[in-house]
Amino acid sequence: MKNTCFILFLLLFPCLPLAAITVNTVDPPCWWAGMNNTELQILLYGDNLSKCDVNLTSKTVRLKETVRLENPNYLLLYLDVSVAQPETFDILLKEGKNRKVIPYEIKQRTPDSSNRTGFNASDVLYLIMPDRFANADPANDIVKGMRNIQVDRNQQYARHGGDFKGIAEHLDYIADLGVTAVWLNPIQENDMKESSYHGYAITNYYKTDARLGSNDEFTALVANAHAKGLKVVMDMIFNHCGSEHPFSIDRPSNDWFNFSGNYTQSSFKTTTQYDPYASAYDKKQAMDGWFSQQMPDLNHRNRHVAKYLIQNSIWWIEYTGIN
Repeated sequence: MKNTCFILFLLLFPCLPLAAITVNTVDPPCWWAGMNNTELQILLYGDNLSKCDVNLTSKTVRLKETVRLENPNYLLLYLDVSVAQPETFDILLKEGKNRKVIPYEIKQRTPDSSNRTGFNASDVLYLIMPDRFANADPANDIVKGMRNIQVDRNQQYARHGGDFKGIAEHLDYIADLGVTAVWLNPIQENDMKESSYHGYAITNYYKTDARLGSNDEFTALVANAHAKGLKVVMDMIFNHCGSEHPFSIDRPSNDWFNFSGNYTQSSFKTTTQYDPYASAYDKKQAMDGWFSQQMPDLNHRNRHVAKYLIQNSIWWIEYTGIN
């Protein structure tokens, strides 16, 4: 009887769909050939990715290591790119009969990219908080789907609507001041429920905040600034991320954040860092404590975290040409 029921089930439902492999995040979204660092970390985030086997179709990029974290939704790939050539290859994920193909591009570096000039002691920096500077594109003040949609210049902690276009339209004014560089407060996505104007609660390290403009618009702003003899400096926030970042919502591992991901407020007693008589407890509270409950403190002792953050700096330099 059981066998008969099983056969009947197969006859009635012969083509049940297989559960698809879902990938929500691929960080970094691309990379470059000819980099000095010959190892590339790719972070994949989705649904139970740790169950997948991984292969690459590239002839010049080799998979060195696959890391499965405590959270099965994450998968870390370490690639050998020592002889990588510009190409688009596929990252192939396989789980049973399920397949997922992720195209990945290795780009050609801009000529002399490694010889770019950074900022130094000779520069005069002009600090800008983009949301507070100038609103030249009211169309991006409110972005559908983002958590904070309040724009009100009369409220201190609300967004005021400044954007990349507003900065671009005032580059002549900035250059006429005699400064040599523009230092921007964080411009990456801050999809927080409130008080996201400052940019210090990042929820996506590889995407600009849509209320400021797109990645391409930021790249154009950098090029325009350079054309006027101005360097552009990004404020990179690696001490913490925003509590709405997937790292915080769906923690990769217990050691991804300091204090095992449990909110522990920093004492901000920075003198403990050079006080030979400070207790280990006070040093840890100051160094590892969180900036706030909305900004969990990243654990740089975790090699995967450190690699992710270092690569992010390199990526923005290569992608936009910042100084």
